[in-house]
Parts: sequence; structure tokens; C-alpha cells
Amino acid sequence: MRRLIFFGGAGFLLLFVLSFAKPASAASSTMYTWTPSKLYKTASGAAYSGNVNSGTAVTVYSKSGKRYKVKTGGKTGYIYAYNLTSSKVKKEDYFGSKIYKQAAGGPYVASVPAGKMMYIKMEATKNGMYLAHVIGTGYSGYVYKTHFIKPVVKYTWMPSKLYTSATGNSYKKTIKDGQKVSVFNGSHGRYQVKAGSSSGYIYANNLTGTLAKKTVYVSSKLYTTSSHTKYTAVIRPNKQVYVKESTQNMSHVCVVGTAQSGWIYTSHFTKPAPAAGGTTSTPKATAGTSQTGSSTAGGTTATTTTGNTGSGSASGTTTTGNTGSGSASGTTATGNTGSGSASGTAATGSTGAAAASATTAKGLDVSHYQTLTQSSFNLMKRQGYSFVILKATEGTGYTDSKFYTYYKYARNAGLSVHAYHMIGNSTTAPAQHIAEAKHFYQVLAQTKASTGYAFTGYAFEDIEPTGTNSITTTWWANAAPACAGYFLNEMQALGQAKVGIYAGYFNWKSYLEGHTDTWPGNTKIWLARYNTTLGTNADVWQYTETGTIDGITGHFDLDISYDPDF
Repeated sequence: MRRLIFFGGAGFLLLFVLSFAKPASAASSTMYTWTPSKLYKTASGAAYSGNVNSGTAVTVYSKSGKRYKVKTGGKTGYIYAYNLTSSKVKKEDYFGSKIYKQAAGGPYVASVPAGKMMYIKMEATKNGMYLAHVIGTGYSGYVYKTHFIKPVVKYTWMPSKLYTSATGNSYKKTIKDGQKVSVFNGSHGRYQVKAGSSSGYIYANNLTGTLAKKTVYVSSKLYTTSSHTKYTAVIRPNKQVYVKESTQNMSHVCVVGTAQSGWIYTSHFTKPAPAAGGTTSTPKATAGTSQTGSSTAGGTTATTTTGNTGSGSASGTTTTGNTGSGSASGTTATGNTGSGSASGTAATGSTGAAAASATTAKGLDVSHYQTLTQSSFNLMKRQGYSFVILKATEGTGYTDSKFYTYYKYARNAGLSVHAYHMIGNSTTAPAQHIAEAKHFYQVLAQTKASTGYAFTGYAFEDIEPTGTNSITTTWWANAAPACAGYFLNEMQALGQAKVGIYAGYFNWKSYLEGHTDTWPGNTKIWLARYNTTLGTNADVWQYTETGTIDGITGHFDLDISYDPDF
């Protein structure tokens, strides 16, 4: 009897303990709602007990069909598996984005501005896009991953088209120079950017990380490369430019408010110190750099100087006030071919002015880079210029677009007219240089038909690096004299008796002078040296690249001829 009672007591105690024990449950895990979610009452029904905000942690017990059984905020229910993510990731959209329905792009459900915060479903990343929900809205869909990378600030140093895509030619508008943009990523040479409220693509080389705005104090040629061999325009003094980069004493710039860009000498940003007594001196410029002109105090008496044979120079200044002409009345320079020079300058301080003596003639050389009219050439003639050398051709196929027009204008004005051909290729093969000579000759031969005037001047070959003709120091040292000979001899063989060579002073002295035995005996020598004196024998001296002529806009290469044929 006692055993039964004891057993009964033990059984009762066991039943009592079991009645208060916590029931066993399935293994649970924590997940997060990345988008607002309904908490359904059952695994399949439409009835729900409430809404769960995005970014809420929930305890997940099991999965039934497309829903998870969860517990959140003291409530138990079911949430669609699609609405849950294993980790809570919150990101800022720095770009401003379209919310696409599919990871392949295409139709989109909404556009959101930059700065919006989103929850990301990391495990659903596809095709470079996140599956995201815009916090505080009902928008969910795919957004480009790159839009969540904090952008780099860059600046347009020149006017830039805002393209609609990374590869197409259509664009929305042009962004002005000096504008700050947010850069997100690069593709096909363009950056995806935001400029104000507009987004699109801008060429990478139109942007710079730092932007400096500087003043140019000296007339400066805009060279196409930092090797300063070929230029497209001239910047006047006191112009402001944006500087993108600097190297080898050159700076890559764009003239503020224009599309004019190129390389100029970094030294041209240095403001010149004023000279004592208000007189500006003329500095000596080395070859390859621009030289500024000078203004002398009024009332200076012009001086006549007779130099030693081959080196006479006249330094008197004009008191006639012929702006830009630089003709010093009463100044005489005596010297052999190419060495007599007059360095007097006009009282107005025109850039690059030099006086022509009784034994020299003033001229200039131009191409399509200068915008000129018949009146321009008439002004040149009235201001004492007697000759002009026009660019005619380059390589084997290029003809300067203004050659015939300017030839006619110059002849109408009574100027003596000559022409030059820019060497187009540095190959050592004779055939190339012969072909260039034939092209030059054919263009000159058409002058009569195109202008009414036959070509009667000198035909020069311009030998200098251009950035496209691949001229190197090795070519100068080993091939230059022979290649020039091929060209010049072919010109004379075709019937052009008057021929000449143009070169820089350094290249002439280093590689050409003394190696002309294969050239025609009557070859004229035209040298460029931006200095107060030429310092060697030549027939024509180009003494500045930034000369001015009163009444004509722009800058000019100015020359002095020592040859009576000019």
C-alpha cells in the first residue's frame, strides 16, 4: 500500500513539473526587414496583424511556403521571405538614382534625389546593382552600386559637354569652365558626373582635381603639346586662364570663358617688374620663348649707327608714334646678309617691334590661324610692311584654307608674296619628301587660276617639329640636310626656281649650317630667333612670334629681310 502511494506521489510530482516546463521550439535566427512588411496571421492567408518597418530585427523560427514564421515586438506572425535579409545594411545614395524593376535596367518605378538613405538586400546583388529600399518611402528596386560610392570632387578646367551616355554623341548641355562636379566612376574615357542638378558623362581629360586661375602677363602662343612646336592661337596679356597641369616649364591652360586651350610657358604667369623712370626695357628672349616688346620714353632722338661688317645694329627709338610698325625714322643699320639688325622699338610699346633699316625690308608670315581681310593687308602696306610669307601646304595632301584668299589680298595691296610648306614626315625615304614637294608645287601652280595672280615669290620648306611629323634629335643629326635636299631639288626640277629653307636658329647652327652641299646653290635661308639680334648670316630673320600691327587684331610672326628680292 505504501509503495503505491509513493509511486503515485512521484508520478504526481513529475506531472506537476512537466506542466510548467517551456515547450521545445525549432532553432531560431535573426534577420532584418529591408523593406516595410506585413505581419500575416497565417503562412498563407491575407489577414495580417500589423506592419513592420524597414530595418527591423526579427526572430525567425521556420519557413512555410514563401513566408517565414517570425517574432518581432512581442508579436508572432509570418513575413514574406523576399522582404527579409540576413544582414542589416544601410547606405547613402550619393548620386540620385532611378529605381529599376529589374537588375538589367529598363523600366523604373521612381527617381530619387541624391542623399537618400536605403536598406540594401546584399544577397540579391546582380549585374552591378543592389536590390534596395528607399527608407521612408514605398520605393524598392534595383540601383547601381556605383551610386553608393562617395564621389570625388573635380572641376571643369574647360567648357565640357555633358553626354547622356558613356559612349554616345548626344549630350544634354555644355558645362562652363571652372565648375565643380561630383565624379562617380569612369568608362570609355568619360566620367559619370553630377553637375548641379544635372547628371551625365564628361570626358576625363576635361576634368582636373585642382583648379588654379591665373593671369597671363605676356602674349603667349597656345601650343598643342608641352613640346611647344605647333600652336593654334595667341593669348593676349592680362587674360585669365584655368591651369590644369604643369610640366617641363609649360602649363596646360584654357582661357577663361572660351574653348581656347593649349600649353603656354609657365614663366608667362610672372608679373614683370616695372622699370625705373617708367621705361620698360626689352628683355632678350631665348629661342622658343615669346619676347615682350618695349616702350621707350618719348623724346628720344633716333640714332644712326654704322656697324662693323656683318654685325651692325641700330638701337635708336622712333619718335614718330607709328603704333606697332616699329619703323625708326633716321635709323640705319649696315651689315652683311642676315647680321645687320635694327632693335629700335615704337614709342607705343608694341610687342615684338623692330626697326627696318634702309638696307632691310619688313614683313610677316601668316596662315589660316590669323583672321584677316583685304583691309588688313592694306594696313600692313601703309605701315611699311613690304612682304608676306603665307602658309600654303603641309605633308602630301593638306592645303591651308586661306592660302589663295590671302595671296589675292596681299597682291591686291601691293605686297611681295612668298609661300612656305610645313614638312609632314620625318622619314629618310626620298620618295616622301619628293611627294611633298610635288604637292607644294601643284598648289603654287594653281595660284593664277585661283587668284588671278601667278606665283612669283620664294617657296620655303619649313623644317620644324609639329607633334605629328615625328621629327627627333636623331633625325636632325642624321637625316635633316639630305631630306631638305630631296625636297628643294625636286621643287627646282618641277620648275620652281626660287626656293628656301625655314628653321630655328639652334637647329640651323647645330645640324644644317655647313651641310648644304646637296641643296640648290641659290637656296634662301629664313631663320627664327626671338632675340635682340640674329647673330648669324641669313636672308630673312623671324624675330618675334607675338608682334602686333596697329589696327589689326591678333599677334603675328614678324620678319626682317636682308635680300633685295623681298
